[in-house]
Amino acid sequence: MLERFVGLTRAPGIALAILTLFNLMLAQENPGLSLSSVWLQLPIPEPELSIFAAVLGLALLLPHDLTSAAWVRWALGGVLFGFVILVGAGVVRYYHRLHLGEIVTDFPVPFGLVVCAVLLCEFTRVSWCGKLEPRLPLPAWCFVNGLLIAASFFALVIAHIVTAGRVDYRRPADAVVILGAKVHDDGSLSDALRARLDTGIELYRDGVVSYLILSGGRGKNGISEPLEMARYAREVGSVPLSQLILDEDGTTTAQSARNCGRIARENGFRGLLVVSQYFHCARVRMIFERAGTFCYTVPTCSRRDVSPNSGLTREGFFVFREACAFPFYFLYYR
Repeated sequence: MLERFVGLTRAPGIALAILTLFNLMLAQENPGLSLSSVWLQLPIPEPELSIFAAVLGLALLLPHDLTSAAWVRWALGGVLFGFVILVGAGVVRYYHRLHLGEIVTDFPVPFGLVVCAVLLCEFTRVSWCGKLEPRLPLPAWCFVNGLLIAASFFALVIAHIVTAGRVDYRRPADAVVILGAKVHDDGSLSDALRARLDTGIELYRDGVVSYLILSGGRGKNGISEPLEMARYAREVGSVPLSQLILDEDGTTTAQSARNCGRIARENGFRGLLVVSQYFHCARVRMIFERAGTFCYTVPTCSRRDVSPNSGLTREGFFVFREACAFPFYFLYYR
């Protein structure tokens, strides 16, 4: 029974290996494209950190048949358990920061904990499980395992989106970027946009930031998102016009990142916060940093930004959409 269970967990290990090798490819092109530090927090610069992480990727891809020799099991088990300790140290630091109040979250599960679980299953497989004979014909076995690996890949991406996105990194900064969202034909704000603005206004009122950067574009109805956002901030949030900076060319997250970086440089801003829904935050931070604009994300983290009639279905749709968008931006956005 243990062998069958661990055999099913083989797919997440291969998916993690694929992520590390893709990451190594990007780090070799440009060290700033690497995301190794998301799960492996070591004082090693890039691309050396990604090369080190790729050692784990190669170990995870080693066929189970090759672990029949005792010395191979010992060596591979040592690599896997060593990485469990290294990743686990990052998990401990995460909870230490949470205890100190440096970060806040309503979902206290770091991505490193997910990686540790995958590695422990792989360590168990290598150390104690014998060879597993496939019960399906080879073509069917390859097809099923391909589906499991693909599903595991997206499950790991979703785990990163949720665990990273629900962490609130609010801290004193010069300005907060509020990303645009839909404005209805009558000029009223969508629930998502209102939630972002309310969070940004809260940061301003609490003295965490001095300026609000309202970044968006014009919708299909011709209404300017930044102008409506400014109106809401002034009328509802009592934010002075002098503390509002409008970016009316932020038609995409990538364009907003480039524009906000320029705005920050022109105004001498050294620290930025970015507000969005939690499922958007992981991709937002990656895009901003790749555009040369370091930022901390602050999620709205409220079920209220999902309309009452949509429930988990609509939220699930946005999480799934981000799970598709994140790998695309990870591989292709420079």
